Amino acid sequence: MVPTTSSQLSRSLGLRSLTLAVVTSTIGSGWLFAPFYAARAAGSASLLAWLLGGALALALALVFAELGALVSSSGALAQIPLLSHGRSAGFIGGWCAWIAYVSLPTIEVLAMLQYLASSLPWLTADGGAGQVLSGAGLVVAALLMLAMAWINLAGVTWLARWIEGLTAWKLVVPLLVSLTLMLSAGHWSNLGTPLVGAATAVAGAAGSGVAASGVVGAIGAGGILFSLLGFRTAMDLAGEARHPQRDVPLAMALGLGISLAIYLVLQLAFLVAVPPELLAGGWAQLRLTAHGGPLVAIALGLGLGWVVTLLLSDAVISPGATGLTYLGVSARVGWMMGRCGLLPAGLGRLNRQAVPAVALLCSLGIGLLLLLGGPSWQKVVSFLTATLVIALAMGPVSLLALRRQLPEEPRAFRLPWAELWCPLTFVAASWAILWCGRSALEGAVALVLGPALLFNLVQWRRGRPLQARSGAWWWLYLGGLLAISELIGPGRPLASSTGGQAAVVAAFALAVFPLALATRLPQISADARVELRSAGASTTADTTRLRR
Repeated sequence: MVPTTSSQLSRSLGLRSLTLAVVTSTIGSGWLFAPFYAARAAGSASLLAWLLGGALALALALVFAELGALVSSSGALAQIPLLSHGRSAGFIGGWCAWIAYVSLPTIEVLAMLQYLASSLPWLTADGGAGQVLSGAGLVVAALLMLAMAWINLAGVTWLARWIEGLTAWKLVVPLLVSLTLMLSAGHWSNLGTPLVGAATAVAGAAGSGVAASGVVGAIGAGGILFSLLGFRTAMDLAGEARHPQRDVPLAMALGLGISLAIYLVLQLAFLVAVPPELLAGGWAQLRLTAHGGPLVAIALGLGLGWVVTLLLSDAVISPGATGLTYLGVSARVGWMMGRCGLLPAGLGRLNRQAVPAVALLCSLGIGLLLLLGGPSWQKVVSFLTATLVIALAMGPVSLLALRRQLPEEPRAFRLPWAELWCPLTFVAASWAILWCGRSALEGAVALVLGPALLFNLVQWRRGRPLQARSGAWWWLYLGGLLAISELIGPGRPLASSTGGQAAVVAAFALAVFPLALATRLPQISADARVELRSAGASTTADTTRLRR
C-alpha cells in the first residue's frame, strides 16, 4: 500500500532501477559537451584526465557507499553532516547539495536547447556575448521543466519507469556514435598533436606544467568531474529502495563503472574524429561552434546525416532524462532539510503518492527563475562542480566521525583502510574544488558562506542550538582554499607551479581533516531524523531514541 502519511516514502526501487538512475544522472549533457572541452584543455591527455576524474569519483563513491548503507534515507546528503557535526555544519553540507541539484535541471534544459538550436534557430537569440534563449525558447524550456515536474509528482515508481526506458537509449547512442566516428574518420595521428601549436608551444619543464594544468583544467572546468558525480543519485534515492544497505553501494559502483567506460570510448572517438586541419594551432585553439554543438559539427563535416539526426534526438533524451532525475533528487534533498529544520518545515511534507510535492514545486520554481538568466552550459559547469564537491567533501569526515559515534551499528558495507582512505579522499576533493578555477571557487564560497551566516543568525535569534564549534572548521576550510586560490599558483602573487599549488592544498587539507574530525558532536545530533538499517530490518528511528 502506498503511504499516505507526511513522513514515509514508498520503498519500491531495486538494484536495476538504482543503477540506471546513476547511469542516467551521469550520462546527461556531459557527453554532448565534455569531450570537446576536455580535448581543448588537455588534448590527447584528456583520456588520462577521465581516468583521474574516474579515480576521484570512485574514491568518493566508496566513502558514500558505507554512508549510504548506514543512513538509508532519501536526501541523505543533507542529513549526514547534520548527524555527525550538528546544525551549522549540516546546513552548509545540505545547502551545497540542494542548491547544486536545484540548478542541474535548468542546466540540462539549456544544454538541450543549445543543441537543438542548430536545427531550430528560433530557440535562441543573440545576447551580445553569445546565444541566449529567445522568448519562444524560454516558453519551450518552461514547458519541458513543467513536464519533468508532472512526471515526478506521479510517484517514484512512475519516475523509475521513465528512467529505465530512457537510460536504455542513453547507453546505446553514445557507443554507436563513438564507433561510427572512429570508423568514418580514424585520424589516429591526432593523438600526437600538442596542446598548443609550434608557434606558441613551450618546452621542457614549462611544457610539462602546461600539460599538468591542462589535465587538471579538464577534470574541473572541462566538465569531466561534473559528468562523473552522478553516482550520488543512488544514495539520494536510498529511502525508496527495497534493500538499500545492499543495493546502494552496488548501484554506485556499477553505474559509475558503466558510465566511465562509455565516456572513455567517446573521448577517444572525439580525438580521432576531428579533422587534422583544425588542429594547426593545437588542441587549445580548436573551434567547433558553427553548427550548435561539437559532435554535430564533426558529423556534418563527415557527411553523416543520420548521425546528426541521432545526435539531435539524443540532445532531447539524454539531458531530458538527467534533468528529470535531478528535479526529483533536488526535491528529496529539500524534503530532508525541511524535516531536519534546516529549511522551512513545509518542505518536509509528502503528497498522497508519497512524493515531496512542496519541495518539488519549490525546486521547479527556482529552476524556472534560473532560466531567465540564460547561462550557457560551459559557463556554469565549473561553478556547479565546485559546489557539488564541497558538499561531497564532508563525506570522509562524517564517515570516521560516525564510526566513533555509532561504533556498534551494523554496516552492510564497511570501507577498508578507512583511517587512511578518508584523509586522502579529503585531499583529492580539495584538489578538485581548486581545479574548478578561481572564479568558480569564489562564486561557490560566496553562495555557501553567505546563506550559512544568515542561517546561523536566524537560529541564534530563535534560541536554537547551533553546535557552532562543530561547524567552525567549514569556515576555516573554505576560507583557506579561497586564500590559496587567490595567492598561490601560476600567475598568483606567490608564484608556483601547478604541482606546487597542489602540494600546498594537500598539506592544508591534511591539517584541517583531524580538526574537523575532533570537533564532531559527542553523540549524533538529535535534530536529524535518521533511518538506520540493523540486521537487514527496516527501522525508522529518531536519533533521540538512538542516543538512549
